[in-house]
Amino acid sequence: MSSNTFPTLANSLRMYSTSEKKPEKALLVGVCTSSQERWRELDRLEELQKLAEAAGATVFEKILQIRPSFDPAYLIGKGKAYEIQNICEQFGIDVVIFDQDLSPSQVRNLEQIIKCKIIDRTELILDIFAQHAETLEAKIQVELAQLLYRLPRLTGKGIDLSRLGGGIGTRGPGEKKLEVDRRKIKDRINHLQKELAEIEKTRELHYRRRKEIFKVTLVGYTNSGKSSIMNLLTKSNLPVEDKPFSTLDATTRIMYQDVLPKPVVVSDTVGFIEDIPHHLIASFKATLGVAREADLLVHVIDITNEPVEKKIQTVESVLADIGCGDKPTIKVFNKIDLIIEKKVIERMRSNYPDALFISAKLKIGIDELKKEIIRKFQNLEELQETSKK
Repeated sequence: MSSNTFPTLANSLRMYSTSEKKPEKALLVGVCTSSQERWRELDRLEELQKLAEAAGATVFEKILQIRPSFDPAYLIGKGKAYEIQNICEQFGIDVVIFDQDLSPSQVRNLEQIIKCKIIDRTELILDIFAQHAETLEAKIQVELAQLLYRLPRLTGKGIDLSRLGGGIGTRGPGEKKLEVDRRKIKDRINHLQKELAEIEKTRELHYRRRKEIFKVTLVGYTNSGKSSIMNLLTKSNLPVEDKPFSTLDATTRIMYQDVLPKPVVVSDTVGFIEDIPHHLIASFKATLGVAREADLLVHVIDITNEPVEKKIQTVESVLADIGCGDKPTIKVFNKIDLIIEKKVIERMRSNYPDALFISAKLKIGIDELKKEIIRKFQNLEELQETSKK
């Protein structure tokens, strides 16, 4: 297949970064089916705002509609769609972002009324991944996830093809990729899947060679502070950004200590999020392999990111999906320096008595974390020695 047919993701990113003059003005829309779900959806809209801002948008306003059921044609009510159309026209909104995933027909129907670019939560997350993809593996994974998401949407009039003016929802594979027919897109998907399979084989070989090494993997909700903790544990200088999904590639470093008979390596990996697109889980199978191969997981939790318990459940659910639900795990509540009301920490200590409470920013509790990692591996070493006898 000619490389001209599918321009690289990096070229596509450069094309859009030079063409965008100002941030897009975004209107966020959420829907829930009862007043009891209202607060949960408001929390999701707050998170959606952070995601939209990470993608480069300026959020104008958030709208929440409560209705008995989702409208199959518009998700929201038709009257609400016309109300949003008036807001977009009056205030110059560039993009309307829905918290719920939209079907191709819903996108088409909403665009006909609102006369504005419409994207959903999944497409927004994919766009952020596209912006942060730097290594070849990450670019392949993101492109594959985007094509898998967009393939069923390239039917009929092809609403995606009608709105490729740049900006959020258009980065990644690029305009030319989405203009090819479905057969060529399927061929591209097959090609990318084979490339990832080769990457996974290579990684498995590396894992086999590292059997005599203790492996720790940092996992957690996006933006929980995993990279900062990685730097402190391994004396590294990895970039740390206060943005969702700033880390896409699994990074492995040696943990500096000589207490154990085997060296310890620590890996950082992509953050999780509620309703993480299944295309991403499938595409990032190779990267998430560092969690499956780990001897110990360190679950990093942002204690300020409410509702904390829901975020913990989300991470544990994703870990179960990738086959890591039963691995030894240390829960680490990070960012305790930002907690003013100390009862919050007391409550979490009561609910999670085995957890550690740290501040990566102020380097509080890092020595305790190192000691707990060593203790876990000492216990594992003793178990392995006992089993050999």
